[in-house]
Amino acid sequence: MVQAESGQGAQQDDPVAGRAVSVNILKGGVGKSAISMNLADRLAARGHSVLYMDLDPNGHVTYGLGFDEVYQDRDHDLGDVILDNPSKDPEDVIYDTEWGFDFVPASVRLEELDTGLKSTSYSSQRLHSKFLKPLMADNRYDYCVMDGGGERSKIADNAFYAAKQTIIPIEPGAECLSGFKRTWQRIIQPLREYQPFEILAIVPNKLSQRIDHQNSDRELIEYLNTSTQFAENVPNFARVTPEQLEQIDAGEVRPLPKPGIRKDSDFSKAYQEGMPVAHYNEESSTIEHLDELAAIVENGGVSR
Repeated sequence: MVQAESGQGAQQDDPVAGRAVSVNILKGGVGKSAISMNLADRLAARGHSVLYMDLDPNGHVTYGLGFDEVYQDRDHDLGDVILDNPSKDPEDVIYDTEWGFDFVPASVRLEELDTGLKSTSYSSQRLHSKFLKPLMADNRYDYCVMDGGGERSKIADNAFYAAKQTIIPIEPGAECLSGFKRTWQRIIQPLREYQPFEILAIVPNKLSQRIDHQNSDRELIEYLNTSTQFAENVPNFARVTPEQLEQIDAGEVRPLPKPGIRKDSDFSKAYQEGMPVAHYNEESSTIEHLDELAAIVENGGVSR
């Protein structure tokens, strides 16, 4: 369970509150890295200073952005910053990129950090107190976007704790829906027992099918949009009301809506090329959805 910070007023005057977001779900392969990288890009495009962090020990984004040598460099170690090595500070693990945001690459030593955190006091608070809080207190960055890794770990716990808010990407299929439920039950609900924690958005991703037939796309859209608990977290580009679903089933809606982030060649190719989609094709239809996610971060939630 994620540990709580002591004191009833711990959330008050926290320089990180509302300025960091973890993009994560306890399920790999759902597109969280592509979404988080592009979210960092769109926040930067809106004039913000942005730090993007790859906290996935596998380092997919790190390699994609061309930081493979940094990943293999054992001197690049976030653990040196958050586990009280007096010779390192946050600046030592931050790199410039050509995309308008700064970047903390993953490294081969992230698994060692995860092990080290397990034997450290306040183990889920280190990223917050030793790394993000000093940067935000100095107003070095307006926002920090964290790719949380996709698996339950002490590093992922640190990202959730530090951000106190999350964007959850979810793709069609029972396995991914199960991963979403695990994230809710094992991470978010326990955290909320000790501190405020918000779901900023739940983002249906990699959709490709019509939603007037019973298929995995329809099941995901219907589940989220008819949920009394989660419908408010569905972005407008994925919102289909229960009444609209009934009209669709009755054949009364044409053309059919295409909710969610769709499977898109520009989006996938841009990620494969190691760049945000807006720098690959500035006319990509996905950009407007990513801009809405950036606005959701700015506003602290979905606005209808």
